Amino acid sequence: MGENELSLPDVAMIPKLVKYLGVSADILLGCNEPETATLPEIDSGNLLCQDQINSIFNFVEEKEEKRERKNNPKTVLVTDDVPLMRMLICDMLNKADYKTLTAANGKECLSLLDSQKADICTLDIGMPEMNGLEALAKIKSKCPEIKVIMVSAQSSKENVLKARELGAEYFIAKPFNGNNLLKILDLFEN
Repeated sequence: MGENELSLPDVAMIPKLVKYLGVSADILLGCNEPETATLPEIDSGNLLCQDQINSIFNFVEEKEEKRERKNNPKTVLVTDDVPLMRMLICDMLNKADYKTLTAANGKECLSLLDSQKADICTLDIGMPEMNGLEALAKIKSKCPEIKVIMVSAQSSKENVLKARELGAEYFIAKPFNGNNLLKILDLFEN
């Protein structure tokens, strides 16, 4: 496998992905176009798009430029209850020269922060045991220097504003383009 290629999940993961994503294996594997398939209904009327979130966080996209990572790469703690999402985010970050740690929920994230150092933390909102907003509040009171980026499909205005109020540096709505996350992380390099 080439240096810039994404690693693909095992064939055994396809049934789990089909169930989780709510699409057929043909769509997942690229045999059929999603536009011709029947996708599950999602109530997105309450969700904000990324441009709306950007305005809440006063984020203005800069010109595309590749920034060099410092000799001491930052460590990102990726917190998401979906193993595939953790794997995909970590794979992308590792290829961009970040070190990564993972946690499956907010409780595990906080426990890991007791024993490991992280510069940045990504948090999903909908997780068992302790959701991302609860974890965000505890992280910011315990380790205010850690930059927190919410990465969640639960991008209602209420959740986005609450995350900002609790101290999140940014909020990325799922599904997302990995380059958006890398652009935000690049801002923390300076």
